[in-house]
Amino acid sequence: MNRLGSLLALGAALGCSSENARSTPLSGSTDGAQNPRESTAGGSLDSSGAQAGALNLSGTAGPPSASGAAGVPLGFSDGGASSLPGADLPWKLAPTREAARALLDRIAALYQDYAAAAEPKGSRRVVGVIRDDDPVAHTHAVFTENWEIDVTPGWLAYPGMTVDVLALTSCHEMGHFVGGFPFKGASRADQGSASAAEGQADYFATKDCLPRLWANEQSSNAAAFAELDSSKRELCTRAHSDLPSQELCARLLITALHAARIFHDEYLAQQPSDAVDEPKLETPDPTIVTGTRLGTLDGQCRLDTMVAGIRCEVKAMGTTIPGYLPPYGVFSDASQEAARAFACQEGPGARPRCWFYPDTHAYDCTAFGPPQCVVENGMAGIRSCETIDGPTLSPCFPNEVCQPDADGNPSCVPAGE
Repeated sequence: MNRLGSLLALGAALGCSSENARSTPLSGSTDGAQNPRESTAGGSLDSSGAQAGALNLSGTAGPPSASGAAGVPLGFSDGGASSLPGADLPWKLAPTREAARALLDRIAALYQDYAAAAEPKGSRRVVGVIRDDDPVAHTHAVFTENWEIDVTPGWLAYPGMTVDVLALTSCHEMGHFVGGFPFKGASRADQGSASAAEGQADYFATKDCLPRLWANEQSSNAAAFAELDSSKRELCTRAHSDLPSQELCARLLITALHAARIFHDEYLAQQPSDAVDEPKLETPDPTIVTGTRLGTLDGQCRLDTMVAGIRCEVKAMGTTIPGYLPPYGVFSDASQEAARAFACQEGPGARPRCWFYPDTHAYDCTAFGPPQCVVENGMAGIRSCETIDGPTLSPCFPNEVCQPDADGNPSCVPAGE
């Protein structure tokens, strides 16, 4: 994800590059170098460093009632989880800094085997960082000699943010590292992976990462199942035959709905001219793409993708990154075929056609030069061409400008830097 409007940089991936001057490592330290990033969501902070309307990090988001923590109609039952004494309700709790540290450490531990298997073997780790020097509310996947998941304090305080939404967006960032095909573009030889597309990272988050993370949290999963109304609970009972899987599905569904509302608001902030309705389970995106979209997706398409991941029972295998074959990160028939076994290819668990085209053919980018900074409709961005995505414009955030980085690649940075 990354964030909405993540940016295509030459060589490694889409995303802004900026110097990481100060950080709080969760599983190790980083070198602070400039590196390509993949980001999820975003927002500007006020002069005091707090997100406008942010939740109190030491408190809770409060019961979502009929509309959810972020205003999404979730269809909660009248009684539900409140009848389960002592049940943990992490989809209602705002994340503390300590909770964020623990969560990132858990995700890093779950996927350390992927990093250890990446070339050169044994030299790479998954690292979680709370990025105190970044004033924008978002998360990043940063490709360095390690695989770094960055979370900013503004993202922890984002309106509607919950512990479980933080888990989903952090899993999304993990998906950029190991979610696999389709990729955004070529990787450097020393990165050990290539960045998965935004939709693929969402799919990975609910299909693979969160189920691993929450598999043993039976109390919270059962509470989530009790929280859903019968119509939404039916989605889980139809998708899964056993009760533990149905309960886990319910928690995934609640979290996807919360996250989709946040993604929807951020998409409208980045694409103010798009008249996109609020995402709902009942209104799937009818769009059918003729080629896979790699970058920014609206909230409805992202919700559809996350729900497909919830429904798909095909899981990741071993430490293989799906479709990660030479030329690494660049679309090829071989990478497309190698990745098929790692995802549902048809039915309700298949990646939705609002972004994924199942039989892609390479786009001829020979007439296009390297990525470059542009300004269109008063908004800065990066125009590029990729073999799988064709010509693409990736907008910067409203408070950013586009300029070449130290390597001459276009990068979105805060205005005034």
